[in-house]
Amino acid sequence: MSTFLQTESLVKPIHSIEDLHGYFQMFAKPASQARVGIECELFGVHAETGEALHYSGLIGIERILDEMAYEFGYEPIQENDHTIALQKKGTIISLEPGGQIELSAEPVESIHQVKAQLDEFLFELKTISHFIKPIAWIASGIHPFSSLKKIEWVPKRRYQIMANYLGRQGKKAHDMMKRTATNQVNLDYESEEDAIEKMRLALAITPIAAAMFANSSISQGKLNGYVSERLNIWRYTDPGRSGLILSLICESCSFLDYLNYVLDVPMMFLVRERKWIVTRNLTFRKFIEKGYQGIKPTQSDFELHLSTIFTDARFKQYMEIRGMDGQRSHLIPSISAFWKGILYDYEARHASTKLLRHFKESDLKKLHQDVERLGFRAKIRGVRVLDLARELVKISEKGLIRQDLRNSEHCDESIYLAPLKEEVLRSGKTPAEQVAELWDGPMKRDRLALIDYLKI
Repeated sequence: MSTFLQTESLVKPIHSIEDLHGYFQMFAKPASQARVGIECELFGVHAETGEALHYSGLIGIERILDEMAYEFGYEPIQENDHTIALQKKGTIISLEPGGQIELSAEPVESIHQVKAQLDEFLFELKTISHFIKPIAWIASGIHPFSSLKKIEWVPKRRYQIMANYLGRQGKKAHDMMKRTATNQVNLDYESEEDAIEKMRLALAITPIAAAMFANSSISQGKLNGYVSERLNIWRYTDPGRSGLILSLICESCSFLDYLNYVLDVPMMFLVRERKWIVTRNLTFRKFIEKGYQGIKPTQSDFELHLSTIFTDARFKQYMEIRGMDGQRSHLIPSISAFWKGILYDYEARHASTKLLRHFKESDLKKLHQDVERLGFRAKIRGVRVLDLARELVKISEKGLIRQDLRNSEHCDESIYLAPLKEEVLRSGKTPAEQVAELWDGPMKRDRLALIDYLKI
């Protein structure tokens, strides 16, 4: 759920749906200019109890942001005199509704650079933690200890409106907003055809990737029966704007199909003169046709609306892949490497498509649900997800080797798949299952032991 910094600079009016027909095509780039961006969410907790940090207070998220701004040269972004985000060049550090801190890094060429960005962010957080004790930053798909009621809302008007709206759409919407965390990957596309091919493949792979990176088996201080409770929570958030858009798996889909989907998703809000306006019973299609309370749509309104589409993959000014749990820090680069290896290499895309070509929409929908509890043990048409995951990682590895982007030690990007291969695929156990076994075994259900395991 990315922060949208509404500047109202894109005031180009939209008079008809036809004005949006070339929108996504505008952001196509040649392969030589393709970049990768990451979004990484973490939970701030009290190091002695594991309970969520409040936004406010002496040991609170707002103070942490202010200290980061002072110490590391970020520009604070404020709302009603409260710091809600930081910005430095193309990098934004923002907050999710429950105070989850999120790095939205500037797009870069290689996973080597992604790793450097991540290392810098984690260093900054740990430095601030040293000064504001006792706090810790933990990486997981769901908050392992705090209940919904014990997590304070971040005071953003956007989140107040979303909480009211989504609370009417799904029984677990507030859990999604306050208790979950993810790692996301942003990728470019060369053309409409290239974009739709990547979207189609990403949606087909997503249930398998969700199993591979499942990491939300402990919540409210106990095993919850899932390998990805986060995935289950999203299923009960707002079905109209989340999950898999299976209609886009078709061979003949286009940007127009995606646009028509977006136009018919209800809007939540508008912004005028820095004021958030709640919209009711209004789709963007209807907004174009009739306006709203005398307001006419602009491109800025459309981009704000795009930021409220929470499907597992979505188009904005790039393609964003969103369907995975938050990972322990050493596995985060594996996510970006996995997707880049497949989607930025023609041969890898072809091999992945061939591997998955027999699976139908109904198969993928069922698998998406089965993975919540079964992870690698789930099957699709009799094939184990674990076997598909191993094959896809091999395909990705070859793709990264062919892309041949090397660091100062002459290693290509496939090195970032090593933790995934060695810790997850070789054992055949998801990160969620590994931590569950430790929790019930050597950790003896001790909070401090789990904090130490999950902390950055």
